[in-house]
Amino acid sequence: MNKKPLKKKEVINILNNIKVLKRRVEKIDIKDSINRIIAEDITSPINVPPFNNSAVDGYAIQNVDINKFNNYRVVARIAAGQNKVVKLRTGEAVRIFTGSKMPDNANTVVMQEAAIEKDNFVSFISQPSKNSNWRRAGEDIRKGKLIFKKGTMIKTSTQSMIASMGIRKIKVFNKLKIGFFTSGNELVNPSKKLIGSKINNSNQYTLFSLISKFGFQPTYLGRLTDNPKNINNSIIKKINKFDVIITTGGASVGDEDHLVKIIKKIGNLIFWKIAIKPGRPFAFGIVKRKPIICLPGNPVSVFLLFLMIIKPFLNKLSGSTFKEPRSFPAKINFNMNKKSMRMEWLRVKIEKKYINQIVLNRYLKQGSGVVSSIEFSDGIIEIPENVSRLKIGDVFNFYPNESLFD
Repeated sequence: MNKKPLKKKEVINILNNIKVLKRRVEKIDIKDSINRIIAEDITSPINVPPFNNSAVDGYAIQNVDINKFNNYRVVARIAAGQNKVVKLRTGEAVRIFTGSKMPDNANTVVMQEAAIEKDNFVSFISQPSKNSNWRRAGEDIRKGKLIFKKGTMIKTSTQSMIASMGIRKIKVFNKLKIGFFTSGNELVNPSKKLIGSKINNSNQYTLFSLISKFGFQPTYLGRLTDNPKNINNSIIKKINKFDVIITTGGASVGDEDHLVKIIKKIGNLIFWKIAIKPGRPFAFGIVKRKPIICLPGNPVSVFLLFLMIIKPFLNKLSGSTFKEPRSFPAKINFNMNKKSMRMEWLRVKIEKKYINQIVLNRYLKQGSGVVSSIEFSDGIIEIPENVSRLKIGDVFNFYPNESLFD
C-alpha cells in the first residue's frame, strides 16, 4: 500500500492494470444497446448505401451528355423505394428524388431548383457539374469492412451505423452488477425536517443515477453504520453477489472511519489517499477477487471521482478501455493560490466565448459538500500538482460538463 498520497497518473496506472473480470456475453436487440460494450468485432454484411442513389431531388443524366444538349427528354420517374431498372440513352433524363435508385448509367444529378421542365423536356439554368449530387453504393460503409472492434462502447451514432448495416441483434458484455453502500450515522432519507445533526443522504441518489446512466446495473445495499462489525458483516455478505462494491464515506482518518481497517483485514488494500482535491480519502482494494471502491462522503468528491476516474475504470472492467473524459485548453480570468504537491479540480463558469477560445472564471463556492456547484458550474479545470499560483491568462485543461457526463 502507498505511504504517501498517490498522484492521478499513479491511480490510473494501478486501476488500468487490475485484472479484468471474466465477462459474460449476451445477445440483445440494438434498441437496447446504448452504453453497452460490443463483445465481438462487427463487419458490415452489406454496402451502405446498398445502391447508387440521388442525394437531392432533381434530374439524373449522363456525364457524356453535358454540353451536348439544351433540352433533355424526361423518360421516367423514380421515387424513393421504387426498384425501377432504367438505362438512359443519349439526350435523356430521369426525374429523381432524394434516396431514389440511380439509373444504371447515370452519373450526375441536377438539382430541381436549377431545372425547368415543360412537356416532358427539361432544360438547366446553368451548366451541370459532372459527378455531382449522388451517392455511390458502399460510399459510407463497404461490405466486409471491419467497422467496430470488440470493446467499443455503443453510443447513438454507433447504434445508427449498426442498424444501417441491417444488423438487429448484437453480442455485448453483460452489464456490470454494482452494489453500493453509503455510510455514516448522520445520514437519513431525504426529509425537510431534519432532527439534530442529521443530514440528508444525497449520495444514495447520486450513485444510483450515475451508475445506471453509464450502462451499469446498480443496487443500493443500504447504509453502513459507524460500527466495525456491521461494516465487516455487510461487505462479506454482499461481495459475492456483485461484480464491484462501492462505498461512500468511512474512509477518512477519523475515529469512526473503520472501512480501511476492515478492507485490510478481509482483503487487500491496494491504495488509500490520493493527491487530488476534492477526493483525498479515496481507497481501493480487492476482497474475494472483487474490486471495492471507497469514495469520500462529500457529495462533490463522489461526483468528480466517479466521473473522472471510476467511470473509466468500470468501462474497462466491462470490456472496453480506460478512457478519461475529453478536455481542451482554456484561459482563466482569476488569480488564486493553491497548495503544491496535489492536483486540484476546480469548478468553473464560462465567462466569455470567442470563435476559437473560451475564458473561465472560478465558481464562487468550492467546498466539497457544495452540491449546487456541480449543478450550476460549467465544468472543471485540472490544476497540476506543481502549480501553486494561478494568474489571469493562465491556461489549464478544461473538462466541460458535456464531456464529464457523456
